[in-house]
Amino acid sequence: MKKRELSILLISVLLISFSMFTSCEKEKIYPAYDEVHELYSLMDQWYLWKDSISDVDPDEYTSTNNLLEAMRYIPRDKWSYISTKDEYAQYYEEGTYVGYGFGFSSDSEGKLRITFLYENSDLNGYGINRGWKINKVNDVLVDENSSLNTLLGANDIGVENNMEFESPTGTIVSETFSKKLITMNTVVYKEVITSGADKTGYFVFKSFIGPSIAELTEIFNEFKLQGVNELVVDLRYNGGGRMDVVSHLAGLIIPDNLNEELFFKYEHNEDRSGENSEYYFEQNAGSLKLNKVYFIAGKGSASASEAIINGLDPYIDVYIIGDDTYGKPVGMYSFSSRISDLVYVPISFKLVNANNYGGYYNGLSADSYIEDDILHEFGTDEAVLNEVLYHIENGSFTSTKSSYDIYKRPFKEIRNIKDELGSL
Repeated sequence: MKKRELSILLISVLLISFSMFTSCEKEKIYPAYDEVHELYSLMDQWYLWKDSISDVDPDEYTSTNNLLEAMRYIPRDKWSYISTKDEYAQYYEEGTYVGYGFGFSSDSEGKLRITFLYENSDLNGYGINRGWKINKVNDVLVDENSSLNTLLGANDIGVENNMEFESPTGTIVSETFSKKLITMNTVVYKEVITSGADKTGYFVFKSFIGPSIAELTEIFNEFKLQGVNELVVDLRYNGGGRMDVVSHLAGLIIPDNLNEELFFKYEHNEDRSGENSEYYFEQNAGSLKLNKVYFIAGKGSASASEAIINGLDPYIDVYIIGDDTYGKPVGMYSFSSRISDLVYVPISFKLVNANNYGGYYNGLSADSYIEDDILHEFGTDEAVLNEVLYHIENGSFTSTKSSYDIYKRPFKEIRNIKDELGSL
């Protein structure tokens, strides 16, 4: 099994150019005469469940998306997709997208509410914040059954829409906003909470993407300077991302004795077993050197979010508060087409921790079940964080609820970059 440096993504793991192979292998594995046969050969070689692919004839297909749907292993594979090189690079490497710069979800009454805003969202200029209700789009009433992406039109800079928002106290803001290039700050909230001898560093982390490395380094330097000795990582709205960012975050958490210990392993299909790899912790100079960490999570916490929880679990005390995670214990390599602007992103491996634990398709189980307190802004007024702080002070949780007792928002599969993005 290979030991490798971490430079791979989990939900869209590694942009691999077909030109990396010798010319003989190119012809054998990646025929270049059209995208359909290119995808077919790729799936035949790298797809994790290649032995479960339906018997399909690529000559009968003219669309790569239709071929992918025919080849996906149903019901297990909910995630393989096809993107473009520009879209892929824009999100994972640049951390930008075209939109309005806010996330949303539904409350227990089916109303849509804002979950977070990015710093350069124009909504910030109107005092709109987490917990505000989205009442209307272009005078159309909206709720959890509405397709906001459809109502808001093309993802092009300058597209205008009138939206009506309502604060938890009843203030109404109705304005016309234009779509623009949003630069994502993936740390959307941070705070140091002092209680007695404890200093708890709390931050809401949105995505594991390229710019996150600098953001994480900065916030952990702040935490260290302030003497933080407890850590809460809020992954409620984090759909995944790059595994090098997972490794970087772990390196900012772990104590000295975990440096160079096994973090996780990739396991491929039988034909690609030679690619099976082990990855090891690399402690960062700014590490808080903790033996315990709390993760606030839920059904929006997927892929890379689950990988760091599962990877740390064999070594330190790990607590999950909120709800069970999404359930994606597999990863994807991203292959750049040799003949078009497409990027093929098939499920390519399964991920297990140092104890060989993986396969959590129903999610990682929470230790304490608390509803997402969407009506309150992030911080100590919020129920989920207060449950964590109670445990830090008392060593126990207050909630006696199970996963079945808390409100469940309509479940949404993460099928592409836009779904992982989770914001408008």
